[in-house]
Amino acid sequence: MQNKDALLTLQFEAYPHNLKEVRGLVCQHLKAADFGREVADEVVLAVDEACQNIIRHAYQSEQGGLIDLALYLTNNTLSVELVDYAQPCNPDCCVPKPREPLQPGGLGLHFMNELMDSVSYEKPPAGAGNRLVMTKTHNNKNSGNNKRNNE
Repeated sequence: MQNKDALLTLQFEAYPHNLKEVRGLVCQHLKAADFGREVADEVVLAVDEACQNIIRHAYQSEQGGLIDLALYLTNNTLSVELVDYAQPCNPDCCVPKPREPLQPGGLGLHFMNELMDSVSYEKPPAGAGNRLVMTKTHNNKNSGNNKRNNE
């Protein structure tokens, strides 16, 4: 039986100025769960990029949208779940652009995929538009826990 503990659940309005507080809360809860600074910073960056994409693309910067954020720790795996209430998007459209030639825009998806162990678009709960789930293995606070350290 897996033990799934919520480290954080939060609903916030989809405005860029709210992301500073969200980043701080995510970092605080990860550090309290014994995630090291490097890993916590990587997760915070991935969450920030995902939230920015929701605000810009799912809500198209319109006012009044909500984002639900949840952090779960199941055994040694952190799951970050982001749910929005915008129009459902086609996950096939959420593919990182080629990195060469380097151009502005689209790099957030690269960061999310590089920093996290997995990034997937899953069926949202009833009444929601989209659900993004990102995972990261948590061994101890001194481990890098990412693909780059395992190569």
